[in-house]
Amino acid sequence: MESLDERLDRIEREAEDMPQLDKLSDQALRLLLSQHIQDMCSIGHRISNISFDEIVKLTQSKHGALGMLLRECEIRGRSAS
Repeated sequence: MESLDERLDRIEREAEDMPQLDKLSDQALRLLLSQHIQDMCSIGHRISNISFDEIVKLTQSKHGALGMLLRECEIRGRSAS
């Protein structure tokens, strides 16, 4: 289990690795979202053959990035309404 400091450090690294989402075109955002979903699906196909610790390691960064992408989609959806 990650300590709070480790988790905060990981979240900061993930945020630095993400492009400026508000600068992406709609198409680029959709492509990035699609790539993250495909990555999660590939983990899902292997889930019965890996340990729970490995599942956590593989999905933590994807989960954080996916959350940021979904928030950007939500913002764009609200401003389009």
